Amino acid sequence: MPGALDGVRVIDFGQYVAGPLAAELLAQNGADVVHIDPPTGPRLAGLPDAYLNRGKRRINLDLTRDEDRNTARELCRRADVVVENFRPGVMHKLGLGSAELLRTNPGLVYCSLPGFAACDPRSALPAWEGVVLAATAGYRRLSEHWDWKARAHSPVDDPGRPLLTALPLASNTAGILGALRIVTALYRREQTGRGTCLDVPLSEAMLEVIGFHLEFPDFVGPREDLPKAFLGSYRCSDGGFLDQVSYPRFVEGLLTDAGVWKSWCADGLGDMKKVFTDPVLKRVAECRFVELIATRPAEYWERIVLELGSPAAEVRTPRAWLENDHARQSRTVVELDDPEFGSLTMAGVALEFSETPAVLHPRSLVGGDANTIRQLLAEPARAHAPTMAADEPPLAGVKVLEFSQVVAGPISGRLLADLGAEVVKIANPDPHGNNGFHGSYTNRGKRTVFLDVQDPEDYAAIRAAVDESDVTLQNYAYGAIERYGLGYDGLQERHPDLVYVSMGAYARSGSWRARRGHENQAVAVTGLSSRYGGSDGWPIYQPYLVCDVNTGIMGALGAVLGLLHRSRTGRGQHISTSLTNVATLQQAIYLFDGGPDAARLPEPSGLDSRGWTPLQRLYQASDGWLFLAAAPRQTNDLRAALGLSTATPAALSDCDDEEFAEQIQSALRRRTRAHWSAALAERDIAAQPVREIDEVANDPVWHQRGILRYALNGENRTSPVLGAGSPPWPVPDRIHEHPGALGAHTATVRDLPRHATSLEN
Repeated sequence: MPGALDGVRVIDFGQYVAGPLAAELLAQNGADVVHIDPPTGPRLAGLPDAYLNRGKRRINLDLTRDEDRNTARELCRRADVVVENFRPGVMHKLGLGSAELLRTNPGLVYCSLPGFAACDPRSALPAWEGVVLAATAGYRRLSEHWDWKARAHSPVDDPGRPLLTALPLASNTAGILGALRIVTALYRREQTGRGTCLDVPLSEAMLEVIGFHLEFPDFVGPREDLPKAFLGSYRCSDGGFLDQVSYPRFVEGLLTDAGVWKSWCADGLGDMKKVFTDPVLKRVAECRFVELIATRPAEYWERIVLELGSPAAEVRTPRAWLENDHARQSRTVVELDDPEFGSLTMAGVALEFSETPAVLHPRSLVGGDANTIRQLLAEPARAHAPTMAADEPPLAGVKVLEFSQVVAGPISGRLLADLGAEVVKIANPDPHGNNGFHGSYTNRGKRTVFLDVQDPEDYAAIRAAVDESDVTLQNYAYGAIERYGLGYDGLQERHPDLVYVSMGAYARSGSWRARRGHENQAVAVTGLSSRYGGSDGWPIYQPYLVCDVNTGIMGALGAVLGLLHRSRTGRGQHISTSLTNVATLQQAIYLFDGGPDAARLPEPSGLDSRGWTPLQRLYQASDGWLFLAAAPRQTNDLRAALGLSTATPAALSDCDDEEFAEQIQSALRRRTRAHWSAALAERDIAAQPVREIDEVANDPVWHQRGILRYALNGENRTSPVLGAGSPPWPVPDRIHEHPGALGAHTATVRDLPRHATSLEN
């Protein structure tokens, strides 16, 4: 069946990760993507190219030559979408900027993904991934770290040192967010005939990831002797690890199945409520739990927690995930026959569709489609005459019903509300308040109501609300909502045009679909946590809810793809994504089985990692840490700026990387970060100070742009919260309002009694 973007043509000028990823997500959904490579080939060659540019046609063009620029311009006149991720102003200088292209193709959707926005003082910085992560508090500080083995905070060498991650978190988030905004603009064009220019800077996309922690700074728990009881990774007898999310009933069940519950009770540890709250009992229980888990293999414990329905999992390696039956059944990982490397197993689909399944094709060889692409120039240019004013948000009039809690589902609903949809969130009337997090970041722009599916009147109100909705979002565990007749199969016959989006821990088409999980389980089973590489093989977790946030963005992308398909066909469908789909995508440029080692991207990992090369690395200046980013051709410029002796290329190649890094470190320690940032910027080399989250939260540039703003947060105190920025369409006034208490709009929907919770996390 044709994809949701069948007939849409995309010209992809993107290099590295963000631009190619956004275009690849469009190609998965049926778009005809033409990728423009420079004469020397892709900037990120080898195995990453086999993932980022699959499913695209390719041509080499030298945009410094008039003839090739004209070819690119003519291709853009015959396109619906243009994607690029150069620094601001680069495409304009080439005569390929948004203003020039929209003049000749007014229906064009032009998406730019620079490191920093054009009006940001940092826009001229060469925005390597490390630069963007340093600027957005993307590198976690290691003044101390939680040692899961010792169950205590341990000091580290170089206190305050940032923990490097090789994952392109900012680029991945910008790529997904860019795809969402492109499809939204295409949906808007269906109504208005108008194209638009979209600006999705990597730095501002990264604020989506840290935005949760601006509102809920104590999410990880206070800095005490122990975090939440029984939370984290535990070594098993076989050397593997069990990742555990702690709920009292699950801990009690695990101890019972392990045959030790009676002895715990006899020793005064039978009251789980007290164990979870009393610091002394908690420490005693934790130490015994560590000893218990170490007596049996990881597979044994995983079997127990699965029988209990607990959100826990065995920590796996990336290779094990590539070989996993569920991952393959659900196409979360796929095997493609690459024209250069042969059979490759790699990251697969991001979304599943019941009507318009994602299509994955191997990449073409660089320049391999030049002849067929040049034939496109014989086609007439695209003709999209504006039919009506675009003075409303793109999703104005779209009604969304949201059944969700915690993070991913609420973020999807919030993003759709930001785009103008009328979102009603149905929450459990839970007397214990187990509805996850509630604040501007998750629930602004929505009406929130308490309704109980087990109450006949409430259930009737819910079914009536479904009948009136265009989109339904839900992120409960598989089977939880289905048993009340509120799954897609229970609704689609009565409501065939419903766009129904499911988000969960695992993809819904594989054998693990009923497993429960949260962020930690997603990064554990997919091997993502092993990429930090703690001491003695201990898994280290991301400092932010990267998978939760990006799954929320992906769910919103699925919803708008469904709406676009419905606008063309009148048919709804079931769309789903998961934390493990997104955890797989997050590591996709490194995640391959097959191909030569030489084609792999170097991947620094471990607590002692500083960077990729001496030119892309974390260093200390006299007053703190910075990320240095220079291209190899700038080596002598860097040496000159630092006062080091310059050398011939042959001598440079003879220089040991570690020796060169030590020379750079010695020079940088002599002056401040501000000095080096200014001095190296004159040579187009970045030296970006590694910022703390409070520096990012109060950044005046992002507050002026509306990317961040001061408002009541989810803990009902004024703090920086994520704003709406300045998109190319009107923003609903209601998204600037505090959402109030959860359930605040119940009376406006229906004044019904509050009952006990019935849906489970």
